[in-house]
Amino acid sequence: MITLISNNRGSALLIALSLLIMLSLLALAAVNNSTTDIDLSGNQVSAEKAFYIAEAGAKRAFTEIVADSTWRTGFANVSFNGGLYTVTVTDSTTDSTLADTVVVNSTGSALMGSAIVQLILAPGEVHPFKYAMFGEDTIDIRNSFVTDSYNSDSGSYWATRLNTDADIGSNGNIIVKNGAVIGGDVATSLAGGASINPGATVTGTISDTAPEQELPEVPAADYTWAEANNIAPSGFTGSYSYDPSTNALISSGNLVLDGGVYFFSSIILKNSASLSVAPGAEVVIYVTGDIEMKQSSEVNSGGDPADFLIYSQGDLTLKNSGDIAALFYSPDGNVDLRNSGEFSGSIVAETIVAHNSANFHYDRSLGSITFPGSGGVEVVGFREL
Repeated sequence: MITLISNNRGSALLIALSLLIMLSLLALAAVNNSTTDIDLSGNQVSAEKAFYIAEAGAKRAFTEIVADSTWRTGFANVSFNGGLYTVTVTDSTTDSTLADTVVVNSTGSALMGSAIVQLILAPGEVHPFKYAMFGEDTIDIRNSFVTDSYNSDSGSYWATRLNTDADIGSNGNIIVKNGAVIGGDVATSLAGGASINPGATVTGTISDTAPEQELPEVPAADYTWAEANNIAPSGFTGSYSYDPSTNALISSGNLVLDGGVYFFSSIILKNSASLSVAPGAEVVIYVTGDIEMKQSSEVNSGGDPADFLIYSQGDLTLKNSGDIAALFYSPDGNVDLRNSGEFSGSIVAETIVAHNSANFHYDRSLGSITFPGSGGVEVVGFREL
């Protein structure tokens, strides 16, 4: 009996020891798994933190390039939020395949993690002629003034004419009164800025919540370039008075321009004078002062507005029965259209006054015209490497 009890006690001890060893092994495995999970979790946290640090470096570089389009300095080991970022900037000066593209690579590091993000930047574009008329500060339309639209890419004025799409826009006040007809939308970014008299007609929508439009200045360097490449008066045929010392142009007869670039300090067309473009030609005109079209004068009458582009630092006045087909861009200038005048094309100015039975015909094809690079720089691609 004593021997049996002793054997049972020995067996129980062995079983207990075996269970203890098994539990210890399980506990050790659990600790190892927990440690692995902690390591993996730590690596993930480090990687995510490194990504956001790299993104912060890329955004800072983008801000620098927006402020100075020539900035290519980059950053080296900049401390940020418990980590570091290093940024390199590459353009066509070091990689000819990039053309006007800029590549920003930002490497972020945090604890045991690292990440690289890449921004692809390109010149932004502005579509300045998406409205029939855009007045930065004010548009004042009244007394039977009418706007409509056509598409010179698709046919003649009469074949493509619509009482829609001749939109007018402003970042300020728009006033439409006294029998005026807007064949399109009225859109301003100024709350309460659209004042439409009951006697006026708007065929489209009326909104005072439109996005504010940026009107880039034409760089002074462009005017300097135009003056250096001015083909006046060699590009003239017809009747004119031109002072090469002041670049002032006056015409009292018919003047035809060859295709090319022109630079003027001012333009005056006297009564019944005309300024036209040679067949098949296109002109770009830079004017530092004002343009005045007197009674019954004409500019590119019956022509394609896109063939007659005017960049101006001054004002445009179209008087009794004048007729013009052009694109006019003067973000700081004033435009005055009155008394049965006809304008085909698009106008961008600071203020626009359009009164007394004048007509405006917007060419819908002009909305696709862009000013390359005038919209600054924008992000066209983003990825993690």
